Amino acid sequence: MVSPDNANAEIAHKFFFRLYQTMNLSLRKASEVLAEVGMSPQQWSILDSLSRPDLKEGMTVNGLVEYLMVSRQSLNGVLKRMEELDYIERVVNPDDLRSRKVRLTDNGRLVWEKAFEQTRRFYDESLKHMTNEDKVDGINTLEIIQANIKML
Repeated sequence: MVSPDNANAEIAHKFFFRLYQTMNLSLRKASEVLAEVGMSPQQWSILDSLSRPDLKEGMTVNGLVEYLMVSRQSLNGVLKRMEELDYIERVVNPDDLRSRKVRLTDNGRLVWEKAFEQTRRFYDESLKHMTNEDKVDGINTLEIIQANIKML
C-alpha cells in the first residue's frame, strides 16, 4: 500500500513533469508557428506584452522583467535584436528621466498583428477540446503554483 505522503509526492512529481513536457512542446511548436513570421517565442512574448492597450507609452525594462519572469540579462539581448529589427524602441521615461521605457514601433505593431493571427490558431488548436471553464480553471491553477513558487 502506498502511503499518503508517497502518493502526494508521486502526483506532484507527475504534475511538474507534465508541466515541463508541455512547456517544452509548446515552445517547440510555437517556434515553428512564429518562424513563419520570422520571430522567436521570446520576441513574441515581448511584443505581446507591449501590445496591451494600456501600454501605448511602453514599459520599463524592470517592468518587463517582472511581468515576463525572466532575467534582465536575457531580456536585454532580445530587446537589442528587436531594436535592430525596428520592432521596439527605447524612449525616455517621463516619470523618471533617468530611465527608459520600451515600446512598440509602428512596424512592431504590424509584426505583432501578423504573428497574433498565427498564434491564435495555434492556441485554438491546442485548447480545442477544453471548455472555457476548463481553461479558466487551468489559468487559476497555474497562478496558484506561480504564487507558491515565488514564496519559496
